[in-house]
Order: sequence, then C-alpha cells, then structure tokens
Amino acid sequence: MVAQSAISRREQTSRVITRCAQDLAIEHGFDGFTLDDLAERAGVSRRTLFNYFPGKEAAVLGVPAALDTDVLRTFVAGGTTDANGGRLLEDLAALVVSTYTREDPDRADWHRVHALFERNPRLIAVAKERFDALVSDVRVAAEEREGLPAGHPRARVAVAIIAGIFHDSLARFLADEDIDFPTDFLAGVDEATRLLR
Repeated sequence: MVAQSAISRREQTSRVITRCAQDLAIEHGFDGFTLDDLAERAGVSRRTLFNYFPGKEAAVLGVPAALDTDVLRTFVAGGTTDANGGRLLEDLAALVVSTYTREDPDRADWHRVHALFERNPRLIAVAKERFDALVSDVRVAAEEREGLPAGHPRARVAVAIIAGIFHDSLARFLADEDIDFPTDFLAGVDEATRLLR
C-alpha cells in the first residue's frame, strides 16, 4: 500500500512538472525559460526536477508512453488471427486505447501538447522518435503474437493501419468537442476491419 501511494505521488509530481514545462514552452518558447523558472512554476526544487527528468526537453515532453506489461502480455497471448486479420486489428486497437488512456488525459492535455508543437516545432522530431519507438514495440509484439518473422508485412501493415486511424481520430478529437477519442478511434478500427473483409 505504501509503495502504491509513493508511485502515485511520483506520477502526480511528474505530471505537474511536465504540464508546467509545457505551459512555459508555450508561453515563452522552449529556449525562453530556464530550469529555475520551471522549478518555481512547478513548486519543486531544481534538484527535484533532475530526480524526475534529465533535462528540459524530457520535462517538456514528459515520460514517454509505454506499453503496460499486463496488457502487452494479454495481447501477445491473443494468438493468431483469422485470414482477414480482424482480431489482430481489434486487439491492436485495445492495446492502443489502454496505452493512451492509462494516464487519463483530458482534452486540455491534448490541446496543450498540440499548442506546444505549434509554438515549438523542433520538438516534433523528438516526439516523432518517441512515437516511432512505441510503434516499433507494438509491431514487434504483433510479430511475436502472430508467430511472424521480423518485418513481416502482416504485422507491419496492421500497425500502420492502426497508426493512421490513431492520427485521424486524434485530429478529429482536437477539432470537435463532441468527439470522444477512444470511441472515435475504435469506430475507425471497426470500419477498417469491415473494409478489409
């Protein structure tokens, strides 16, 4: 119980630091604030900042999204798919929703990140590297689940389809207050599954 509350406090502090770093980068640009400014805004010491993040870029971008071990294990154990790949797409979608809703981001969080990249476009390349690493992990998990060799088209194409639907749903979510991201994303995956049959 103590360990869980300590983890929760650590995650909460990490999120506060990242939100403050993002706000400062939006307000002043990435180069327009110091780590001292960030420490003051977040209400922590400079030393505490370095206990959470190795530098300003990491603080602004936050902890990279990672696949939950239990969810990943369930996904890999899902077995091979039918000839049309339907189950693979559906299970990949569940993996994505689990990963991107684990921290329960709200619309303001997504808009903040969008504004961050508009104001600081050079951070897009770093965020893309992080996203690409996550996509690679998902592809490897799909290959393992399906018993496929590395780089096999089934896993590669399935993950590309899911990534495309993710980007489309995120853009729709940011543009329309009435759209719920997980619902729209899963509807897109359902449509793709029907189209591929």
